[in-house]
Amino acid sequence: MHRPIALTPFIALSVALSLAALQPQPSAAQQTTPTPRPTRTPRPTPSPTPARISAVIAVDALAEGTPFSPRMLGNNLPAWLKRQVFEHPVFRARVAASGIRMLRIPGGSWSDEYGWLSCETGADQPGAFPCRFPWAARPTDFINFLRATGIEAMYTVNVNYTAQEAAALVAFFNSAITDTTRIGTDIRGTDWYTAGRWAQLRAAGGNVAPLGIRLWEIGNEVYGGKPVVKGCPRNGWENTWTCSGEEYIKGNAEHDGFIKMRAAMLAVDPTIQVGAVGHESSLGRGWAYNVLLHGGQVMDYYVVHTYPQYYNYGNPRREIEHILSIPQQLWPKIKSEAEIAFADAAGGRQIPIVVNEFGIVPEWGKEDYRNYMNKQVAALFIADSIGQMIVNGYAMAAHWNVMNGPSPELSGRMVNEFGLMFDYERDPQMTRQPKYYVYPIWARFGDRILPVNSSADPARELSVYTGRVDADTVSVLVLNKSDRPADAQIALIGVRRITRGLVDSLTATSADATTAAFNGVTDPKDDLSDAPPKLIAGSATGRLSYTFAPYSITLLRLDVQ
Repeated sequence: MHRPIALTPFIALSVALSLAALQPQPSAAQQTTPTPRPTRTPRPTPSPTPARISAVIAVDALAEGTPFSPRMLGNNLPAWLKRQVFEHPVFRARVAASGIRMLRIPGGSWSDEYGWLSCETGADQPGAFPCRFPWAARPTDFINFLRATGIEAMYTVNVNYTAQEAAALVAFFNSAITDTTRIGTDIRGTDWYTAGRWAQLRAAGGNVAPLGIRLWEIGNEVYGGKPVVKGCPRNGWENTWTCSGEEYIKGNAEHDGFIKMRAAMLAVDPTIQVGAVGHESSLGRGWAYNVLLHGGQVMDYYVVHTYPQYYNYGNPRREIEHILSIPQQLWPKIKSEAEIAFADAAGGRQIPIVVNEFGIVPEWGKEDYRNYMNKQVAALFIADSIGQMIVNGYAMAAHWNVMNGPSPELSGRMVNEFGLMFDYERDPQMTRQPKYYVYPIWARFGDRILPVNSSADPARELSVYTGRVDADTVSVLVLNKSDRPADAQIALIGVRRITRGLVDSLTATSADATTAAFNGVTDPKDDLSDAPPKLIAGSATGRLSYTFAPYSITLLRLDVQ
């Protein structure tokens, strides 16, 4: 929700007067008059053009603001894209230009089926988890990609590893080749030697210097284990040895749990953080409660995944309005329920909340007639979700994903794509979807959120986020969720003069459109260099008028005095 700001009586009055002045007045043509009874069926008349939105946006430009992490602009990079895609110059350039700050690897549920050592060496190694996908990207391929793009990584460790195999994985990415730290023998009798041994394997792949991954988590959606495991759901999908939150944290006689794995990993590199798998619905006495009860004082962060569904109401307008209203309710609800669970099961410890998978999906088990995840409406949903997670105090976030590939079980009549770009095998051009451009826009917003008041409805009209790029630049990010232009009066409280502004925008012909224009260009260069921001004139005061196009995402960066 938007945080209100304390306005002086004068400012409050001026805002109120501005609001009143902006209200449309009825014209003579709009006055109702008695209609005589028709003697025949009247001719149909065209529907009136929807009224424009009038809004006042008041920004507390003098506020200190609240900093947020660049890791809010995260995404996922799965191993099944293969080395061929990782090394493709177009793919690398587009990911580097996207503004993404963090990439979670090696890929969702695959993380619990990925044998890092066996895949790196190209053969299953004794005592190590097997390489079930020998054609997929290797750990070395991830290192090369991350170095080339300069993006930070978050690694999801296979929950089926022993503590020592997990520690050796940390050593592969983070240790020096001379590191003599002893990893030791695991619960199954395999000797994992020293950290330097696995750093030397990394060096053999062409990377002598450590990559230094700081963010780790153990397991993907462990609560969704396949039904072959006792206690797991009948529709389970995850390759895991348990669906018990207590066992996941504490382990058992045959498997190491979160506590033991985290300790072994920290022994190799004490600078890392290790997150535990939570749940989007944290209330009750189920998975989340037991994870927090037994691991709430140990975990470095609490991981949540959420995929709100869109429905086929048979009315596209209603469907789009439903999707665009979700962020305003979803993200405060998840945060509130997690904090209640922290108080109930974790002694009130305020654990950082990380959402490292989110996105909209069609109704499970139903044909995807509308395919909204590939349209402008998905861009609006993601942009608003990032903003809501920031204002609600989430620690990190990662959309699913950069590139995915078709999902036949979801597609129905149309082929959907979770990713920001269409996958290479289906589309060698790797076409960028509208949602790709959410990231370069948010990347230019700054790293501090400011208080804002808006007269527009954030669920159905304008969702507004304001921030500070630097001491002399205020940012105003506006999502127009309606099919009407929005005329806004923007007041920067505490600003004497706006000297000039830059505008970045994502516009489309409708929320249902599959293509959009970034700064007026529908297919910009890979580095976005031919789609620069537009320059707008300043103002002799701290006020500015601006019209936001229907179904648009617009960032104003205003230089101020």
